[in-house]
Amino acid sequence: MISIEFEYKIVSKVATLVVKKQINSLFLTVLTVLIMLITVNVTANAASVNHYISAHHYSPSTITKQIWKGFPHYKYRHGKGKPEGVVVHETGNPNSTIFDEIAYMKKNYRNAFVHSFVDDDHIINIANTDYLCWGVGYPGNARFIQFEQIEMHSKKSFAHEVENAAYYTAYLLDEYNLKPNDAVYDGKGTVWSHGSVAKYMGGSDHTDPVGYYKKAGKKYFHKAYTMSQFYQLVLTNYKNIE
Repeated sequence: MISIEFEYKIVSKVATLVVKKQINSLFLTVLTVLIMLITVNVTANAASVNHYISAHHYSPSTITKQIWKGFPHYKYRHGKGKPEGVVVHETGNPNSTIFDEIAYMKKNYRNAFVHSFVDDDHIINIANTDYLCWGVGYPGNARFIQFEQIEMHSKKSFAHEVENAAYYTAYLLDEYNLKPNDAVYDGKGTVWSHGSVAKYMGGSDHTDPVGYYKKAGKKYFHKAYTMSQFYQLVLTNYKNIE
């Protein structure tokens, strides 16, 4: 016969196994929920900047014209009011404001100047876009309208700035009867980064705004922002203008 003590040991062991199984099951359930929550959070953070802008219904700032008469007036290679595209820049200065940059450029325009500046709350045009500026060197200066972006320091402000920049690019294309065409990857088109001008035309060794987009995208959205994504945002704004 099986002793009572032996039966007790068996029952105790079975009970222990059942409890352990329940604990393991509970642990796996909790772990699964935590993984799902983390995944959802990361996915939300990693959502593209363009999607974030669309989801939050961001609208561009009003374009402000503050044309300074001190800038020289030289025609584009095809004449006054005949640019061939738009070049997107970024200042490379994490500590300045849009007003600091404008003031600095007016004092140092003989070295370089662009037509406009953009941040999260402003689109300020300071030089007549019917005439060329000096922002990318030869031969790009004689072909393109150019603007600078100020470095932003939050998720919201970066998204707002990118929307402003895309809208302003689209606005300029429409204003000068130019069709959107991404020139970044083949050197042919109407939407350029400073880096793509340098790569395909020379004039400088600059790569902006690629580094800024990449860094800000990773910092605030856990995913690098690219000129290709920016171009898609330009297209969206261009269609809205039409």
